[in-house]
Amino acid sequence: MRKTLSELDGQGFDVLIVGGGISGASAAQHLAAAGYSVLLAEKGDLASAATGRSSRILHCGLRYLAPNRTIFEFLWHPRKLATALGTARRSVRARAHFLAESPERLRPLRLHIPVYRDAAYKGWQIDLGARLLEAMNPSPVKLGYRRMAAAEARALPLVGWLRDPERIDSVAVFDDHQFHWPERLCIDAALDAERLGAEIRNYTAVTKIARTVGGAWTLDLEDAQTPGMRARVEGAFLLNTAGAWVDRMNEMAAPGARPAQKIVAVKGVHIAVRLPPECRGYAVAGWNREGEHIFCMPWNDLHYIGPTETVYDGDIGDVRPEEEDIRFLLDEINHLLPAANLKRADVALSWAGARAITHDAKRPKGRRMPFGVVYDLADEGVPNAATISWATIMFHRQSAAEIAGIVARRLRPSGAPRPLSHAARRFPENQNSPPLLSSDAEVKLSDLRHAAANERPAHLVDVLFRRTGLSWRTPVNDDGARRAAETIADILGWDEARIADEVALYGEYVRRFHLQT
Repeated sequence: MRKTLSELDGQGFDVLIVGGGISGASAAQHLAAAGYSVLLAEKGDLASAATGRSSRILHCGLRYLAPNRTIFEFLWHPRKLATALGTARRSVRARAHFLAESPERLRPLRLHIPVYRDAAYKGWQIDLGARLLEAMNPSPVKLGYRRMAAAEARALPLVGWLRDPERIDSVAVFDDHQFHWPERLCIDAALDAERLGAEIRNYTAVTKIARTVGGAWTLDLEDAQTPGMRARVEGAFLLNTAGAWVDRMNEMAAPGARPAQKIVAVKGVHIAVRLPPECRGYAVAGWNREGEHIFCMPWNDLHYIGPTETVYDGDIGDVRPEEEDIRFLLDEINHLLPAANLKRADVALSWAGARAITHDAKRPKGRRMPFGVVYDLADEGVPNAATISWATIMFHRQSAAEIAGIVARRLRPSGAPRPLSHAARRFPENQNSPPLLSSDAEVKLSDLRHAAANERPAHLVDVLFRRTGLSWRTPVNDDGARRAAETIADILGWDEARIADEVALYGEYVRRFHLQT
């Protein structure tokens, strides 16, 4: 059992972390493994914001070698080529790391990209990029690249729905991967950080950030589950991994020397639809009419489509899909795949997140590099503090290692280093436990109870989405939600009134944030 918040009052740590998404959890894990004492505070549940709203793609890196207009721009601007090669190299190395360390959290997919005759690049140029990427690939798992003739591609399910088939020169095909369950990567990292001695506090709001006369950082904390329970903790180093809230937290930490703007919040929406059975397993990517990426990816027996790219200035705590977003995605996917002829009634669910894209004054939607930028705030007059923009799932471990390096230059750990683990955590096997739903045999009642007892959930939504992933795969109706709540009620101390509240809250959540009815 974790300590009550009041028990932490007055305690000191080496590093204080604000934000419990993938960046904060991974940083806590890496820092705890290096011997630092760590406290992480997250005002909601772990992985409950952008981490669980991603596009779920582990890119091999090929797309980053594509020029904007022509391959010759790399000759005219060698720095663009260097950036493209560096990004592709980071991508293929991240792919190799996940395939080696966390294969259970990945799903392979075959991605098809049309090459139109009037495209900015030709098929042979994609061939060249694939050969370069394979040369950089440290994994024994190859990219599986080839280029299909247009006639061959037209015979494939889903791929044959591409618009203007007479203009398609060929179709590039290669192996990519999906993150089967992004939230679980965050939960795994947080639990491993806890194993290594970190104090992980979900549902714990940071109400004040200040510095002592001696230069230490203090956080005032409030327990969201127990109103009125507060604590103040102290730390030598402050790490802000609050995602779309990063600039607000920086302002709170340094009101007199506010660091420069680090992020622009960009809303990304996805929809999931049910396509004919023969399309299962097929994936297509292309560009929408605004020149941005759009894809149609398999997801269990559904396909998801997205994302939107909209600068967001609304309530960061209430980012959700709107009907305007749904219409846009349907229009664009029907433009890419006219034969799909998808309608609003075909949308089974949707989700939205506010991505903390790296701010760039010259680019309204931010600097579109695919990896996070780590900032040592000492360079801006805020010593012993750091933050990060655009912390993607794909690069979170690289970013965490970079953060640990910044901390190491400022502070010695108070403890001894220990090895961390990227292994996927599994629920204990219980053959005698029935599944929660007859339609999904994977998630058992014993899994719900294990998650409730060992993984710090506070609500039914936490268990069904982030701890077990069940609600991402199949709808859970009121009867299923009640059975789930009753299964874990004794562990979480819920009486009959609280069970009813949790079932109602779950129903409201899926209607509001996933547009499920």
